[in-house]
Amino acid sequence: MTLHLYAHRLSQPSRAAEILLRELDMPYRWHEVDFANGETRESWFARDINALQTIPALVVENESTGRTDTSIGESHAVMRYLCRVARNRELASRWYPAEPLAAAPVDTWMAWHHNNVRAYDMYHDIMNLHLTLPMLKYELQATALKPLQDGLHGSLATLDHKLAQQAASQPTLCGGAHPTLADLTLACELYQIVAVGYRFSGCPHVAGWLEGMAQRPHFTDVSQEIVEQGREIREQSGAYLDLEQAFA
Repeated sequence: MTLHLYAHRLSQPSRAAEILLRELDMPYRWHEVDFANGETRESWFARDINALQTIPALVVENESTGRTDTSIGESHAVMRYLCRVARNRELASRWYPAEPLAAAPVDTWMAWHHNNVRAYDMYHDIMNLHLTLPMLKYELQATALKPLQDGLHGSLATLDHKLAQQAASQPTLCGGAHPTLADLTLACELYQIVAVGYRFSGCPHVAGWLEGMAQRPHFTDVSQEIVEQGREIREQSGAYLDLEQAFA
């Protein structure tokens, strides 16, 4: 089979899927999708790639026929599929255990991710702040970003408490020495705002865990574009972002 990943590296879920492909040493063909300008809403994308019109999307092509065997949308579904079909079963099971009881904690944190971290995604509002007129920046900070920062506080406290319970030698959400899909999903989500300059000084366990995830070579490589864009935003709009006190 040939794997085709339709994604964009400024998308948190897209990066998670691509990092996993690299971690599992699964060859893939990269297709950048300009989601910001509506490419996912074009008819060919909905018809041939992902009817949900979102990224990432994984298309599995039959090598012998050249036809699509299946297409998968939603990053969680994509990543679980990759772990189920990866040739290196031992490595895949570290990311997502095959045994249902062992997989349950991973599933729990991945489900928690949607309403407790991704719901407070502020990166698009930061982009709007970056691009808007100076006279409107403080208003946007107060009306759009501050409520998201406040909402994320509780989730960060939950994560920090969970990570504090783990042994120093096993600093992952599910307590193992190796990260799981839950760690990868949440780390990609939070790293989006770390790239802009936010720090989680009030949640030291989250900060240490995230730094460890970010130091993984594939995480570093796939995150280069978001790091570069974050630096640009920070340098040009940093005075309007509450970087120091937001998560103190």
